[in-house]
Amino acid sequence: MSTEVETKDAADSELPAVPVVSATAQSEEPAAWRRRRYQVIAGVVAIALIAAFVANNFLARQYSPAGAVSQYLGAIQSGNGTAAWTLIQVSAPTTKVDANLTGRAALQAAFSSGKPDMKGFAITSTSNATASLAAVNFSYETSGGTKQGTLGVERSGETSFGFYPVWRVVITPALLDVVLPKGSPGVTIDGKAVALPVGAKSIVAVLPLAHSIRFNGTQMLETQVVGVDAFSSLQQTVPYQPKFTSGGLDAARGAIKVAFDACAKSTSFRPDACPQTSDLPFGTSPQWQLVGDPLQDPALTFDADLNPVATGHFQMVVSYQEAGIDGTNHWPSSGGYKAALVLTASGVTVNSVVSANDLGGLQRPDGATDQAAKDLVTKAFVTCASVKSPAPADCPERLSSPDATNVSWALSGDPLAGSTVAFDQASGLFTLKGKFSMTSTYYVNGYQSGSPSYTTSYTAYLFWDGQALRLVTISGEF
Repeated sequence: MSTEVETKDAADSELPAVPVVSATAQSEEPAAWRRRRYQVIAGVVAIALIAAFVANNFLARQYSPAGAVSQYLGAIQSGNGTAAWTLIQVSAPTTKVDANLTGRAALQAAFSSGKPDMKGFAITSTSNATASLAAVNFSYETSGGTKQGTLGVERSGETSFGFYPVWRVVITPALLDVVLPKGSPGVTIDGKAVALPVGAKSIVAVLPLAHSIRFNGTQMLETQVVGVDAFSSLQQTVPYQPKFTSGGLDAARGAIKVAFDACAKSTSFRPDACPQTSDLPFGTSPQWQLVGDPLQDPALTFDADLNPVATGHFQMVVSYQEAGIDGTNHWPSSGGYKAALVLTASGVTVNSVVSANDLGGLQRPDGATDQAAKDLVTKAFVTCASVKSPAPADCPERLSSPDATNVSWALSGDPLAGSTVAFDQASGLFTLKGKFSMTSTYYVNGYQSGSPSYTTSYTAYLFWDGQALRLVTISGEF
């Protein structure tokens, strides 16, 4: 029994041990979603989703009307012509132009000349006209303050990354009004020579950027460079005002002098293309003489069509004959003048000189005093009293008897007593007015007679010749 029992025990002891897992040990095993490798995978997926979302938002903004305008404004602000060109499409000019500078080379040339006045910008709103057309409003900072702008944008039909639409900024060319004077050798815009007609307005289409415009010079005209910012204004006149060189000024003054010399040789009381005129119905054989220098106060300017014009003041005296008057009479003609100049590359000529009444007034010369005028007229009265004529030229006295001979005159009193002197700033003419008394003795048919002058008032006309007063004539009046 004991053996059997022992054998059985031994057999039982040889069976393998079976592990027993307690309930406590089973509960300490972590769930799959809490294991580290699954957490890492989940994190990577989340990051990828977030990045995709951010990238999609970025690209959506980038490939939108506002994004296209923002990129374009950034490109022109930084002067990146290559980037700017890829973002735009240029429309045709809105009118007929004489020159069109709106290509890619013109854009690069414009950036080499300068950048628009834009220190910063912000997109303010977008409005969609259709699915493929939009308008983007923006504000931008300039040296003169904040300004507002609008750019049109059009969907091109292309896509990026096979999904995002490509929008392009629609650029309307700016129009520059350019006027070249006759004799101009031409103009250069952003380094490119442009052939334009002279003596007339031309229209040049350019991109709405900053431009450098060089007006080429000659012997007569100075070279000038004008900057134009066309970004904020799609049509403007280039502010060019030609300037004579020192040689050009000398040539213009010389041409004016030649013109006045020619006018002084005229034998007409109202010569064509000359400023002087005298209405003397009974006068004959006129001859003109310049008094002083018509170039003492010239102003050389250019009119609206950039034709050169000279303005100033002139003084001339006409001498003439008149029936019944003994000797040569004289009469003043003076005032403002306007000379139309003709400009060439190497010279200046005068087309015409006409009278002008809208010029500024002259200053009375310091040496042209009232007393100096009275002294001249006093001497002239003495001379007039000595002339043995019933109607002497340039003198105020007159007899009513046409048959009088051996006439002699006697001056009574002081003709300058109570006289007044006046200066006309528009014409430069001095007048001295007063009363006089002169009595004559004469013979008619062998009989002596006598009578006073039937003119009792007078007006003396004087010019300042640049050095002193000069008496032109004394006219008698009732």
